[in-house]
Amino acid sequence: MNPTSIQVTVIVPMRNEERRIARCLDSILENDFDSRRMEILVVDGCSTDRSREIAMQRAAVCDSIKVLVNPAKIVSSALNIGIRQARGEVIIIMGAHAEYSRNYISTCLRELGATGADVVGGALETRPGGKSRVAKAIAIMSQHRFGVGGSAFRTSRESGYVDTVPYGAYRRQVFEQVGLFNEQLVRNQDFELNARVRKAGGKLFLSTNICAAYYNVTDLRNLLRQAFNNGRWLPAMWLSSPVAMRLRHTVPALFVTVLGFALVFGFFHKPILVAGLAILGLYAATAVMAATLVAREHSGRLFIPLLSAFFVHHLAYGVGTLAGLFACARFSSTARLRPQYSTSSQL
Repeated sequence: MNPTSIQVTVIVPMRNEERRIARCLDSILENDFDSRRMEILVVDGCSTDRSREIAMQRAAVCDSIKVLVNPAKIVSSALNIGIRQARGEVIIIMGAHAEYSRNYISTCLRELGATGADVVGGALETRPGGKSRVAKAIAIMSQHRFGVGGSAFRTSRESGYVDTVPYGAYRRQVFEQVGLFNEQLVRNQDFELNARVRKAGGKLFLSTNICAAYYNVTDLRNLLRQAFNNGRWLPAMWLSSPVAMRLRHTVPALFVTVLGFALVFGFFHKPILVAGLAILGLYAATAVMAATLVAREHSGRLFIPLLSAFFVHHLAYGVGTLAGLFACARFSSTARLRPQYSTSSQL
């Protein structure tokens, strides 16, 4: 393959995705974009299941696919390994836990040209990770404004400029200008990079013509773990790049803080307890209303799973954020979390 002919590099970070990686790669290969002008770099984080074997099987029959190794095992390191190897003029990040429409790549390129944006991405359709009512409720919650706030790529039905996009298509010069992903971050590395893009004057465009399907977790236990870890890494992101802070990310932590404060000090001052219970009651009423309206649209049997998903997601996210703040303070992470990403000289 002639390196000068490569127009697009697709990077797929992967670790223990044997259930999804085959369909993910197949959906990429089924795109209407000319495979001779594309390379697919699957960066494996030392998977302990059959993920690497499956990716190697695809690579054996498709010259466009190359499997790389990520010893650090985290997404930000995988993405940087891929970017350093990339030969494309446009670099597209594609998660292994998702599937992509047949025109995903060509539409990304078209929108980059039409909008002049530095990064483009699309709407994310969250699908159930399993067949249970709980799995379906979690998928619905992940796309509801009460569930995830103002996350445009999950809730918006209109194209426009936004603060972040999932599975973005980046002009190569973006990384030359702002650096690569921060390898100090285990989560939220994409949001932090996109914040640096905006700070440098770049634009991110969300196009509803670009579509991907993401499979969420299957049960409340995994939702709790997911939400806690997402919240846990927010303070690290803020310390590394303060420009990445958004009000919607702080609301769950503020909610949990107020409830905790009311519970502790309410025993000594009754008005504080009353105020805390009033806030909890307002939240519960809003959650019940949201779950009722959504369940009515889908199935009345989803009401309890939806209500549970709202509570678990918000409380775990808030507690995780507080745990992250405590960890940063306890271990003096301000110094430890200085941005760790490559400059343009390493591309």
